[in-house]
Amino acid sequence: MEPGDIVEFFEDKRIFLGVVLELKGERLHVLTQTSREMTLTPKRVLHVGPRLPVGALSRHDLLRHLEATARQREAFKEAVNLDDLWELLASEDQTVSVVEMADLWFGQTTPDQVAATGRSLREDRFLFKQKDGLVSPNPPELVEQLKEQHFQELLRQRELEEIAAWLEKVWAGEKAAAGPWKDRVVGLLRRMALWGAEVPDYAQGKAFLDKARLNPVEAPFRLLVRLGVWQEDEDLDLYRLEVPLEFSPEALVRARQLAQSPPPDRYASCRQDLTHLDIMTIDGERTRDFDDALSLEEAPDGWRLGIHIADVSAHVMPQTPLDLEAQERGTSIYLPERRLPMLPEELSEDTVSLLAGQERLALSFLVTLSADAEIKDWVIVPSLITVARRLTYHEVDGLLTQDRELDTLFRLTRRLKERRLARGGYELKLPEVWVTFNPQGDIQVVVEDQETASHQLVGEAMVLANSLASQFLAEQGIAAIYRGQPDPREPIQPSPDKSLLELWQDRRRLSRVVMDLSPSPHWGLGLSCYTFATSPIRRYLDLVIHRQLLAVVSGHPPAYRPEDLEQILATIEPAMRRAGQLKTRRLRYWLLKHLSARVGQKLEALVLDKTPHRYRLMLPDILLELFMTAPATVKLSPGDTVLVRLDRVNPREDQIKVSLA
Repeated sequence: MEPGDIVEFFEDKRIFLGVVLELKGERLHVLTQTSREMTLTPKRVLHVGPRLPVGALSRHDLLRHLEATARQREAFKEAVNLDDLWELLASEDQTVSVVEMADLWFGQTTPDQVAATGRSLREDRFLFKQKDGLVSPNPPELVEQLKEQHFQELLRQRELEEIAAWLEKVWAGEKAAAGPWKDRVVGLLRRMALWGAEVPDYAQGKAFLDKARLNPVEAPFRLLVRLGVWQEDEDLDLYRLEVPLEFSPEALVRARQLAQSPPPDRYASCRQDLTHLDIMTIDGERTRDFDDALSLEEAPDGWRLGIHIADVSAHVMPQTPLDLEAQERGTSIYLPERRLPMLPEELSEDTVSLLAGQERLALSFLVTLSADAEIKDWVIVPSLITVARRLTYHEVDGLLTQDRELDTLFRLTRRLKERRLARGGYELKLPEVWVTFNPQGDIQVVVEDQETASHQLVGEAMVLANSLASQFLAEQGIAAIYRGQPDPREPIQPSPDKSLLELWQDRRRLSRVVMDLSPSPHWGLGLSCYTFATSPIRRYLDLVIHRQLLAVVSGHPPAYRPEDLEQILATIEPAMRRAGQLKTRRLRYWLLKHLSARVGQKLEALVLDKTPHRYRLMLPDILLELFMTAPATVKLSPGDTVLVRLDRVNPREDQIKVSLA
């Protein structure tokens, strides 16, 4: 290239013309058609020629010539019909140079016509491919493929713009019509809100949100709330943990059928009629499914304690849709704002529930006790019962001194507990936190003492029934799923008056409860073996144990073989763990939501522990644990009480920040 040469080059994805003013080594000093002087490398040059007499022309004349040339080349480019050229070259499968192609179209060509042909080829997406200065026609099938790809890309771009515009309006709270892509986009937003960048199509969702100028981290959830897909306090863990939320139509139909027409009683021949007993249920005020009841009658040498458990197995047969769905759930889940029952409500709250005044099939543990609560003998029997009284814990606490039966029942169960704990058990007396809502929807936090007389009475009776069930199955060599607890990781010293810190420390020392097909000691309860049998409406394990007990005490073969229970255990163990995880997280969410209205306030906190860079605290009034970073000059010890300022709370992200007040 020499001074005076007209050159074409790309700048900001557009083709410009320039004239070479001088050579600077291997670079070209160029005056562009926009009256700008710049330096180009030869690699950037697309076309060269013709040459202008730069020494004889003024700058104005050079610019005028460049503009005229640019217009001429654009006019020539518009005249080139690449479709016709492709048909001509493709029919003979010819490869030509750009100059030869210009000759084919224009005849005897000028540099401007060659440059125009090159411009036309650079805009081509489908017909030709260029390599080493040569142009080859693409095969017809490739042309169609490239055109289809381009068409689809145009559709994608148009859809991207439509979706982004829709998202912007939704975000602004405006009504916006959506296209046929709405369900797909809503599904993508759900996945992004739940799993973030881990979802396979995250890039597509991010592109939609970026185009709408929305944050891909926070926007998916907020958009779904604005769309009415989710509520402001939607429990995302239900979806993340894949908790079953609905029963199948088959299960619901069967539940309704059982309510109208119970199946024949398989154990009718050995079922004892206990409807003459004065039987009571003792539960919370909000309880709707009653699966255990108690009775007490005088015996010649003391008392006969009856622990009566709803016979769910009489209605729910193994391997039916009802049974399989109950097994998948593993347990009922009770959250502050909703209930997820293990069985449909037609069953759990009616057909099998021990409702007052209704005859019900049951499994009864009948225990003869001495006047000092020594166990003389006991038996497990299928039974028919009628609950006479439905009492609440609060009512029982108020009636103990007035009702001889309740007072005696409390005294006997208290002595049973004393004997059990004397054998090595340990009772962790941490209060329990409940979240409820008033009629206006405001959050109410209640820290409830679970050690009231009524709670102890019922709790000890259930422990007795469960221990007798495990003892019976173990002694008979019947396959069962047992619950055991190894010794604590660190020694625990029993004491009746431990502080909140000491109770928290004890809880951390406890070993995790394990489920296994072999009986093993339960350290916390002070029992040699243990299982669950007292809540078959709410826990699948209890239903399994009922089936084994009922079969054996009625003289039938066991309902399950060991390999059957192995399979069941593999299903219900993660389900129960999932339920515990869900309840813990959801309670924490509502406690943080409760605190979010108190940002800026000062709160009292208990120091639980010190880590290398922060302190673990507890807010005693709601038993909420949190961390606090403090200056190195601050020295705190476990057990200290400090005043903290609530700086920030984000329930959705499980974030709480406090500082020393």
